[in-house]
Amino acid sequence: MVYFIPDDELVKIPIKDNGERLVRIRDVCPKIVIRLGAYIKKSGKKIRDDASTVRETVAQKLSLAQSLLPEGYRLMIRCGHRPLSVQKRGFERFYNELKKKHPVWDSKKLRLEASRFIAPPDVVPPHSTGGTVDLSVIGPDGRQLKMGTRLGSFSEESATYSDSISLQAKKNRRLLIDVMTKAGFINYPLEWWHWSFGDRYWAAVLKKEYSVYDSI
Repeated sequence: MVYFIPDDELVKIPIKDNGERLVRIRDVCPKIVIRLGAYIKKSGKKIRDDASTVRETVAQKLSLAQSLLPEGYRLMIRCGHRPLSVQKRGFERFYNELKKKHPVWDSKKLRLEASRFIAPPDVVPPHSTGGTVDLSVIGPDGRQLKMGTRLGSFSEESATYSDSISLQAKKNRRLLIDVMTKAGFINYPLEWWHWSFGDRYWAAVLKKEYSVYDSI
């Protein structure tokens, strides 16, 4: 099990970008389904196109994860690469929502709590590197498997190993965990859907000297 690593630890990890290009996920693995989040669909064609891309090695690893699923099951990508401009808007929106809910919190507390779910734009957010994907699994009937929460819904039940979800949801999450881990990805433990390779979280968990992807 992977535990939450705060931003002040992540920013200490050096970045040595390897220059790898972004590629379209569908070009590398046509079996993977792309169903972009509503907030992405409203952000214009360029953002929509970006969200369907990841670094080349990441796309290859997604293809491997897809191959490890049972027959008839498919990975479903909600978001891949996310430009810093989109990340900045998302963080500020979530920060302001927390500020309204908790007017007694100071700016340090608000930033800490907001960053648990949306990375601040000044710490090299995982999605901006092209090394991170938000995803789930679709069953043979074409529907998403029940995972205990909606993809992108922030709550205690969103934690990957939450005990507050049904046995079926735990089983479905285990399927996702197994194929993504075997393919070389690292999970962000507060979000069952968030998986990465090559970014600072990946480097921290695996105790790498540096991450290999910077923001694009």
